[in-house]
Amino acid sequence: MSRSMKNAAMFAGASLVWLPTLAMAQAVGPQPDPEVATGLEEVIVTAQRREERLQDVPVAVTAFSARELDRRQITDVRSLTENAPSITFTATPYGNNDLILAIRGVAPGGVLPNVDQAVGTYVDGLYYARPEGSNFAMVDVASAEVLRGPQGTLFGRNTIGGALNITTNKPSYDFGGSVKVGYGNYNAITATGIVNLPLVDDKLAARFVYSHVEHEGYGYNPTLRSDVADQNDDFLRASVRADISPDLRVDLSFDHYSGSNHQPLWVLNSYQAGLSAAVYAPYVAPAETRVSQAGYNPVNDSEVYDFTGTITAQLGSATLKSISAYRNVNFEGASDLDGTPIPTADVRVFELDGHQVSQELQLTGTAFADRLNWTTGAYYFREQIRNSPITRVPTAIQDNTIRPDNESMSVFAQLSYELLPRLRLTGGVRAVKDTRGMTYTPARFAVAGAALVAEPAATAITPAACPFTAIGLNEAPGSCLYTPADIEFNTVPFTVGLDYRLPGDGLLFAKFSKGFRSGGFQQASGTTAAFYRPFDEESVASYEAGAKLTFFENRLRMGLSGYFSTFEDIQQNAILSASPVIIAVLNSGTAEIYGGEFEATALLGDLRLNASLGLIHPEFTEGPYKGSEIPTVAKTTYSFSADYPIELSAGRLDLHADYNYRSEVFFLNTVSITGTGPVPLTDFQRRSISQEGYGLLNAQLSFTFANAPITLAAYGKNLTDEYFAARSGSFAAANFNSIVVGSPRTYGVSLHYAF
Repeated sequence: MSRSMKNAAMFAGASLVWLPTLAMAQAVGPQPDPEVATGLEEVIVTAQRREERLQDVPVAVTAFSARELDRRQITDVRSLTENAPSITFTATPYGNNDLILAIRGVAPGGVLPNVDQAVGTYVDGLYYARPEGSNFAMVDVASAEVLRGPQGTLFGRNTIGGALNITTNKPSYDFGGSVKVGYGNYNAITATGIVNLPLVDDKLAARFVYSHVEHEGYGYNPTLRSDVADQNDDFLRASVRADISPDLRVDLSFDHYSGSNHQPLWVLNSYQAGLSAAVYAPYVAPAETRVSQAGYNPVNDSEVYDFTGTITAQLGSATLKSISAYRNVNFEGASDLDGTPIPTADVRVFELDGHQVSQELQLTGTAFADRLNWTTGAYYFREQIRNSPITRVPTAIQDNTIRPDNESMSVFAQLSYELLPRLRLTGGVRAVKDTRGMTYTPARFAVAGAALVAEPAATAITPAACPFTAIGLNEAPGSCLYTPADIEFNTVPFTVGLDYRLPGDGLLFAKFSKGFRSGGFQQASGTTAAFYRPFDEESVASYEAGAKLTFFENRLRMGLSGYFSTFEDIQQNAILSASPVIIAVLNSGTAEIYGGEFEATALLGDLRLNASLGLIHPEFTEGPYKGSEIPTVAKTTYSFSADYPIELSAGRLDLHADYNYRSEVFFLNTVSITGTGPVPLTDFQRRSISQEGYGLLNAQLSFTFANAPITLAAYGKNLTDEYFAARSGSFAAANFNSIVVGSPRTYGVSLHYAF
């Protein structure tokens, strides 16, 4: 028996020990009285593409209602991830416009469009293929769900780590709305306006949302006399709902996000005297500094348009849903990655523009007196992108423009059948065909003279040879062009599981899932033909068991899950050279990951308590990274929150506090790939690419008037002013490194008026 099978067997055995014990406690404990509306409110999720109670869904999912999102000050995807177990957020080099997510140790290698995400983000069924703009999808949201583990059967597109499933508020047939304004330190200004308009009674309604967020920089560059890590974002959504007949509904939505922010706060925080070049010594940042020494401070501009049209038709006992979507992304920015005036590996320009179209059909229904629930459908996706990263090292400028053309088609089905009273069998499968196309049009330039000058004179920059000419790939003599043949990936994600509904209100479940993430083409930074060899798909096979339990007349709700996953042909970004920059995606062996999660919500009188815990043990077991830490993984995550309402004659005072902890995270692999083979990083180099464990304390106090629809609130985030790295640079092998500094303590007040 293989090690993987032994671990899976041990995991299953352990599950059989503790799950029956919990089941017995559930069965004999006091059961809720259906006639008494006390206890915790019901949570409705769409984790299986249909509305169901959270306690009835055999999926490890953390769900937040609109009220809970407000309590915890969850206003963007980043703050959502801080409140769920086993999920890690990593900043990108370009600010809050996009993000990198990892769930249960499964993460993407980067944000370039030649690599797909490992955690799918869905907003009203629209898949965000590129992360640009996705951090601002949390405006006027009805619910948000974090699904853990492979979700490829029902969600499809690259969800081997998990999925974020966000549902926005839809137009209703009552006039109403709200205005919320706030002010905080760093001259933070927030404003959100919502209006809901019934146009035709019970037939046609519209909803409009506008939000603005701005603040001054969390850092400052004294040389350039400009803010760093500031924010200036606008978001607009307009949606229409038409109930054409009792059995036919049409929902249309358009949203537009625009952001204009200076680069993140990059500082040179790691420097090893004697081993690093002495020219960097004057720019080493003092401890916990928010002062930037970067040679330039670019503005990153984002503009994103989304269109979604959803048709829902009742066909007897079945429901047909059609989701048509279009997304356009335009990003232009840059980043001084080393935080010094020295052009070590500066991204002088980073442009990404393109669009995606998708069409999904879902058919869901029940049969055999509701003993059978079924979902089937088909999906089409096409994405065309241009990405132009232009980097500068002291003596060269590289334009690594690529034009990916990605297409995906799939059909899927999932059935859940009640074999015996309370015992269900679930099986699902998806057949996927992904086609990848690529056009390379890179350019190279030499920089003469004062190589360390941040801004060389135009006369010092001269064209250099096309990198494809010397390796026999150039298809356009006198220019630079390479268009390899399209590649295809045919995969079949699937899931199979059993669940048992306990007497009262509880569920036990066990399942096996396998998911895939497609391969693709390399970046345009290579110097030999071998660097342009496409990388293959990767896969995750996951065994999982869990329980969802309710006690004490629905005043205590618990969720537990444990899993063992085998992660194969892992796509890892390998930094093969920093000067010139050469990055390749490698299928780098196998990892085994096991862990578990615990979540609980309790009511003690009027006091509401929430707690969560995530434990992950990841390990490379084969391949060149064996012995390396797996990047973008916090092995321990936990959170606590408390809410307490106080009823007064003038109104209600609501008190909230929460604390979220992430253990040490390595942002990059702790083994370097060199021409002579893998080389472990030194202790100094390891520390330079990691962030020690830290926690963030947040609180909010709000007062809602009894005789007026007004709420006043005072809030604070990161109240202990923790100083932490949200990302690392990639210069560890040169014995110095840089970090993006995370957000400092922020606080302020807000006023909310509903009408």
